[in-house]
Amino acid sequence: MAEPHVSLRRPLLSLLVLLAASSVAQAAPDASPGLVVSAAPAQVVLGRDGLVQLEVRGAPAAGRLRAAASTGSFAEDVLDGGPTRTFTWRPPPVRHPQVALFLFWVETAGGASDVTTFQLPLLGQTTLDVVTAPGASVVVVVGDDRFGPVMANAQGKARVPLEVPPNAVSARVLATRGALRTDAATPLDVPRERPLVAALSPSPLVEGADGLLLVAGEDALTAAGLDVVTEEAVLTVEREGAVVGYRVRARPEVEQVVVDVRPRDAATRDVAQARADVLRRVAPPPPAPPVRPAPPPSAWRPSAFLLAGGAFANGSNTGPLGAVGVSVGTPWWHGRLAAELEVGLRGATFDGTVDSLGAVRSSVLAVPILVSVRAELLRGAGIVLYGRAGGGVAPFRHHLGSDFQEDIRESRLSGMGFLAIQGAYRLGHWSALGELRGSWAPASTPWLDAQLGGVAALVGARFEP
Repeated sequence: MAEPHVSLRRPLLSLLVLLAASSVAQAAPDASPGLVVSAAPAQVVLGRDGLVQLEVRGAPAAGRLRAAASTGSFAEDVLDGGPTRTFTWRPPPVRHPQVALFLFWVETAGGASDVTTFQLPLLGQTTLDVVTAPGASVVVVVGDDRFGPVMANAQGKARVPLEVPPNAVSARVLATRGALRTDAATPLDVPRERPLVAALSPSPLVEGADGLLLVAGEDALTAAGLDVVTEEAVLTVEREGAVVGYRVRARPEVEQVVVDVRPRDAATRDVAQARADVLRRVAPPPPAPPVRPAPPPSAWRPSAFLLAGGAFANGSNTGPLGAVGVSVGTPWWHGRLAAELEVGLRGATFDGTVDSLGAVRSSVLAVPILVSVRAELLRGAGIVLYGRAGGGVAPFRHHLGSDFQEDIRESRLSGMGFLAIQGAYRLGHWSALGELRGSWAPASTPWLDAQLGGVAALVGARFEP
């Protein structure tokens, strides 16, 4: 049988992460064994099982328990109260296998106590393309795990799904066809990483007081093997081992401390970053003299408005329309209602001829006196939309003149009702107004049959002191 030819392909939906959990936290040799960490579920696949519960036991009944991770994110990284506390952690959206490092500690005024580390392997899933003899049965071995068998097609090609643990560098490909067997090794294209996790405690740091920088890796660390960079604080090595500790003091006038940590190895790109705000100590200001509170604004808000435009009705009833009025805002309906009184002018004219008798001139001038209610409907970005409804009386005077009879002058009283939509754009104490109004106001005498209502378009302004 021919030796199988193997190639590793990264599919678009590959490298799901399996989280081996439910294991006891690995406490660093120089860390306190007071905290015990376990993870659930025992196996998580990225894209299907998105959350991990990290249970920490042995914490003091009171005090802040904090967590930090080399990758992924916590729903909350600080929990208060209780000897057992559970953190919810979301794995990262990466596709390659790696190890997630965690730090857990009880935060104190001077930094941290009961510092504990925990490691969680993240396995990636991919597909291995194998070229071998047609019809061969293919099994791939990665570490202690076997994947397959998968039958090669007529062209001798087979695709074997794999789960790749962190730091795996190669896989064995076993192909069998009848009595013929082959055993070949293929490298796995898995990036080599040296993950780190770093955290500052307490958070926030206190200006003029020492804090603590904690750094942990997969193996024991030394300060000489780390590059620690910050411009906002002074660092002093305090301890080395599974967790490296640095005393941290923020420089004067600094508002936030940011520290970048990386292995002193040019072949790696792993960087851990820790940041914390700085609480500045400020002398309390002298007590301010007592100030008498200002009286609350009145719930009854007066204003004045002016409108001018035209009314459009059938026949010769079209004519100018104007009004002046006052409004009083009320406390009802959360202050969105106002009562209004307006006095207006409405005119209409007719000029024509009557057969052979001569010219006829008719003019009507009304003075509507209306009360109304204005309600706020919509508000946003300085623009307010109102609805208005009201009615009242409309005394009018009619003058009829012609070439064939004496002039007639008469006065009557009519009623008027209206509905309107009004928009306002606020400019300080002033508001620009635009209104579309529909009204009904018949005017009738022995010599007149007119409609002083109709559809009106008005513009104007309102002043609110």
